Amino acid sequence: MEIRLCKKSLCFVAIALLVWGTGYGETNIVDKDHPDWALSVSADTLRIVAFGNSITAERKTVDQVFAQRIPGLLAREGIDAAVINSGIGGSHTGRRTDHDLFKIEHGMDRFQSDVVAHAPDLVVIGFGTNDSYIDSKTPDGPSRIPLEKYQANLKYFITNLQDQGAEIVLIAPNILGANYGDFQNKRLLKYVKVVRKLARRFDTGLVDNYKLFQDYAKQHKTSYEELMLDGCHPNDKGHALIAQHLAVEISKRINAD
Repeated sequence: MEIRLCKKSLCFVAIALLVWGTGYGETNIVDKDHPDWALSVSADTLRIVAFGNSITAERKTVDQVFAQRIPGLLAREGIDAAVINSGIGGSHTGRRTDHDLFKIEHGMDRFQSDVVAHAPDLVVIGFGTNDSYIDSKTPDGPSRIPLEKYQANLKYFITNLQDQGAEIVLIAPNILGANYGDFQNKRLLKYVKVVRKLARRFDTGLVDNYKLFQDYAKQHKTSYEELMLDGCHPNDKGHALIAQHLAVEISKRINAD
């Protein structure tokens, strides 16, 4: 695919960078309700859509989620990028008719309008926490979206985007905190393994938050909940960690072309 990148000499601008901080300079987040990128960004800008659930969506309790940090991190590598954040809290990969606890449009409902309509160069896809969740809070209870349907939905997103020439980076869900119960993580891990398998099968980028959070805890001899607000959603430290790894994956995908 043809990726529209600016020349490095034009992209090395002075950016205030804060390690683990609240910002990486200009975030370059585009209004997701404006599918015409020409209204907001130049033709040389790498156009990214972040598609997911509340872990992707902006939050009042987080200064900057990973999607807001990406343009600044990529600028350090000479890549001019803009991001549309198409994350919605409570969203799973399916349709509202599949599971309607949250009265919103879910992944399959809004894939065309929130992703495809923007004609992105690269899409970050992060679902699974809501899909795998067991509402009955019993180890043998059903997940909101069955594993096979979750895999089929992700495959649909991936193949459609690749047919249009877009690069893809999959995000595997992060591990849940102790307050959710071990059985929820055991179920979630099955969904994480689907993401890993699809990344290999379709040669996409991958940021494995489940492993990333576990590795962080081992390396720093602390709990992975240090990266979370509430045992589920990453805090600023967690989002900064995700963003750093995501920027590396995006750079790999772009530079490989």
